[in-house]
Amino acid sequence: MKRQNRTNNSRMTRETLRRKHLPFYKKKRFFIPVIFLIIIIIGIFAIWTSKPSKDTHSTQPSHKIEKVKPKKKTTKKKTTKAKKTNPAQKVKKENPAKQVTKEPEKKADTSNQIKNAGSYDNLTYDTDWYTFKISNEVKLIKDANGDAALLIKYNYTNKTQTNQVPQKVQANGIMLKQDGQQLNPTTATGDNATLVNSSNNGIVQPGKSFDGALLVKVNSTTSEVTIYFKNIQTNDWLDSTQPLKLD
Repeated sequence: MKRQNRTNNSRMTRETLRRKHLPFYKKKRFFIPVIFLIIIIIGIFAIWTSKPSKDTHSTQPSHKIEKVKPKKKTTKKKTTKAKKTNPAQKVKKENPAKQVTKEPEKKADTSNQIKNAGSYDNLTYDTDWYTFKISNEVKLIKDANGDAALLIKYNYTNKTQTNQVPQKVQANGIMLKQDGQQLNPTTATGDNATLVNSSNNGIVQPGKSFDGALLVKVNSTTSEVTIYFKNIQTNDWLDSTQPLKLD
């Protein structure tokens, strides 16, 4: 029995010695922590791999929300812009109407503008409406009553767009004075009556000319007679005059 115990003890000591001299990676103590370490690494890897998937799922709703917000903002901006442009459109509609009403007035004004309101030079009285060229043939005659009268012949040109009577135009634009008094028209006799009457009653068409005459009664056969011409724009008499000596 004692021998058996001794042999057993010797075997145990050998076994223990053998185990002590084993490499560290063959010992049981080495495998246990290695296994735990592997398990921990696997767990960490599993957690690490699961995080991105959660992040992607979590970020996807945020992207969807961001896409929805701009759409709502853009629709609001469009509606506000449309409301703001409405007054501008009204304004645009009103402006052409004003221009249309003003344009005819401007055209009318330009057409009625007078370039030559009245000028006299070398026996020619000229305006935008008419022209009188006074003849050198100015003479004293007797009227229908036998009184002294002054006959002045002229050539009249109608520059307007309507028919005109020479005597009415002459009476409005030409005035004769003697000794500060205005001379009045009188009637003629003989051949002079035909010329004067045609001037008083005849009609001259636009752009046409007419040879006529005026006859005024004079108070003196020696005093100078002065012809005055009117400014058709201001209705004032021009500074230019034409004196006529009767002696």
